[in-house]
Amino acid sequence: MASVIWILSVVLYAEFMCAVSADKLLSLDCQDENHGVHGKDSLLKCFLNSGGESVKVTAAAWRRPGEKRPLIMFFNDKVREPEDPRFSFKQLQMSGSNIDVSFLVRDTVRTDEGKYECEVVTDSGEAKAVVSLSVTATYSKPDMSSIPEKDLQEGMEVTLFCNASGGYPVGMIHWYDQYGTNWTRSAEMTVVETTDKRTNLSSKFTLKASSITPQYRCLVLNNNGVEEGKAEFDLKFQEKDTTAPEKATGDKGSTAITVIVFVIVGSLLCGLLILALRRRRAQQARRPSTHPILGAMYAMSPDTMEEGSAGLNNTTESVPEPLNK
Repeated sequence: MASVIWILSVVLYAEFMCAVSADKLLSLDCQDENHGVHGKDSLLKCFLNSGGESVKVTAAAWRRPGEKRPLIMFFNDKVREPEDPRFSFKQLQMSGSNIDVSFLVRDTVRTDEGKYECEVVTDSGEAKAVVSLSVTATYSKPDMSSIPEKDLQEGMEVTLFCNASGGYPVGMIHWYDQYGTNWTRSAEMTVVETTDKRTNLSSKFTLKASSITPQYRCLVLNNNGVEEGKAEFDLKFQEKDTTAPEKATGDKGSTAITVIVFVIVGSLLCGLLILALRRRRAQQARRPSTHPILGAMYAMSPDTMEEGSAGLNNTTESVPEPLNK
């Protein structure tokens, strides 16, 4: 009886050692840390190493650690349809000495980040491994705005805004003016997590408007300090009213033209008046030479005219009478 028990013990030990040796021949050579980008395909690399021996996979599955339901499963030479169509094996060649059982995630999203467990069963044993996937997301191109939007005046308080969405891990927003001065410390940034576990960044910067420094820009950096996008913004100052100067200029022009017209007309009238006076004086100067006798008579006084008349009468009385009498 003791010999029988000894024989059975030897047989069981031999079978156990064979199983252990077979398992030792199988191993999963996987990339422990894998990186994916939001919106792109990610590959969790994993190969079944059978030590040069040809084996056949009878079952293979990828799942989240601690979960019973697999994300994708190969069984009896078939792949069961996954609940999420984004998940698949990289290839379906499940026999050989170095079998690729990598896990492909299409259109990766932020929630895909985490640990994954791969388990493979072959006709020569089984193997298991745990890997991780990290997912990053690039921020969208930032957009800028201001309050007030326009009609700014010198010294007016204005707040600039810079927004970028959909990034992960959490990044930063830096502020610069047109001369390269860093204003980031004067800004205030907020972070909001979205439903898909990405983040939106919003930063505001309040300043005094100045036409000397009208241009500003914001830079979006990822968690490693690498620039992912930038935007530029020009302060919109109130346009200068050019109507009033033009009207004043027009009024001045009209006044000048009116003055010139008056001067010209006045000069013409003065010239005509002077010419008329000269002509009249010339006519008066010619009248005495044309009528000298009348002129002399007009020049005599009344007494002179009476004396002349008496002299004429006296001359008549002294005439001698004729000799016939």
